[in-house]
Amino acid sequence: MLRRLIVAAVSAMLLIDAPSPAAASDVVVTGPSCTFLYSAAEREQMLALSGVFAANWSAEILRDIPAAADDLAVARTWHADKTSDALPSMPEHVRAAIERVNTAGHRVGYAEDEAVAPLRILVERNDLRESQRPWQILDRDDARDRLAASRDRLTPTLLSESRDGLSVAAGESWLRAWERTPGAQAESEASRAELALCATGTAGSVDRSTAQSDLTPPPATRLPLLGVPMGKVHSAFVMALLEDVGSLPESLR
Repeated sequence: MLRRLIVAAVSAMLLIDAPSPAAASDVVVTGPSCTFLYSAAEREQMLALSGVFAANWSAEILRDIPAAADDLAVARTWHADKTSDALPSMPEHVRAAIERVNTAGHRVGYAEDEAVAPLRILVERNDLRESQRPWQILDRDDARDRLAASRDRLTPTLLSESRDGLSVAAGESWLRAWERTPGAQAESEASRAELALCATGTAGSVDRSTAQSDLTPPPATRLPLLGVPMGKVHSAFVMALLEDVGSLPESLR
């Protein structure tokens, strides 16, 4: 009996639609948490925007410490395609370049390693790109906190953590970089719309080009299965489960 129930449930998942088109994200509410589902194209667009912002922030930092241009270029070149796993094996000449950039930053008001903060954004972007994970899970309480912070402090939700606790000098260069990054404000508004749905426990989708929300009933069949969100992109995973229990329909073999 249990086996038949499992087969029936997994078979139904083959019929589930993929997440909304590239310009939209889906918000699925599961008790105290939410899952944000993105298409591959939308996810890549978000990662690309992070890279553009990191480049712009580096450029703004160099306006404050122009003499560090060569050293920052060395550090950026090495970090451009590195994930966090590669950081322990960073070459000594790159470490030395980073130290010189930070020293230059300290002279004009940057704290600790703020002058190379854009490099961390590149590494985080590369980590996300390597994971190929098209979803994000967030507690509803966290969503409420992030939404309140974005309203009270006028802090954009995208990359907002990179702005937390910055010195005056670093905060000013961060804001200049944000203002010159194409699509950043639209991304911020779309992210706020997603957080608003999650914070209120409302399932739906967000058109990320307009930040408009489309409310839908909570679709239980869209919930992640063993941490994997459903959709056409995951049909191979579902079919493998059916094969494991020996009940894959003949027409799908």
